[in-house]
Amino acid sequence: MNATRWWSETRSVVAWWALVTAALFGLGHAGDRTASLLGCAASAAFFVALGEACEWLRRRYANRRPHRLSSKSG
Repeated sequence: MNATRWWSETRSVVAWWALVTAALFGLGHAGDRTASLLGCAASAAFFVALGEACEWLRRRYANRRPHRLSSKSG
């Protein structure tokens, strides 16, 4: 992976992490179930890591299976 792509991926993951952290923190306060910002950040890191792992698996197996024809013959 080249440096430009690495920085792009890093920025994307950090942006998702910050967004999920803010969403968890905001929803916790809105629902009157407050959690610490550190706890929300840890949960968000777990969710983002899980999402990235699933995306990696999806791309890996999508490249291995044969592509279907878009039009039906017959």
